[in-house]
Amino acid sequence: MGIYIIKSLHSDWIKVGHHKITDKRPSVYYRFINRGFYSVICPTEIIDKVSFNDVELIYWFENLDIKDEHKLHKQLKLLYEHKGEWYKLDKINDILNIIYTNYNGILNMPSIDDYNNALDWCNKLQKNNKKVFEYNEV
Repeated sequence: MGIYIIKSLHSDWIKVGHHKITDKRPSVYYRFINRGFYSVICPTEIIDKVSFNDVELIYWFENLDIKDEHKLHKQLKLLYEHKGEWYKLDKINDILNIIYTNYNGILNMPSIDDYNNALDWCNKLQKNNKKVFEYNEV
């Protein structure tokens, strides 16, 4: 489990969320490499720009869990402009201060191998889905 912060490459918004590490999804990249953030509420200016290539992982706090994420969002939504779980980038230092001070967040960024493994997984998944789609067309 952990809390991630990603930033949009197209606007001044960041998203705070959680990902549960499992054997099948062993890094935070698995949270968004295949489906992006199309299933969540997001700012209108990036509504069609929330895929893996549209965002950048900037923080990963692996010691925090979903309960911490819920409490953090309650705090942040009282303090800052938001759209769903997205907040303005200019609040990043304040948000980090809250994570470090109130939740004892431990920053531990995933490795390039984690990234590449997730990318390989996604490519295989998409290849398999394409085969199923082609089979169903026949």
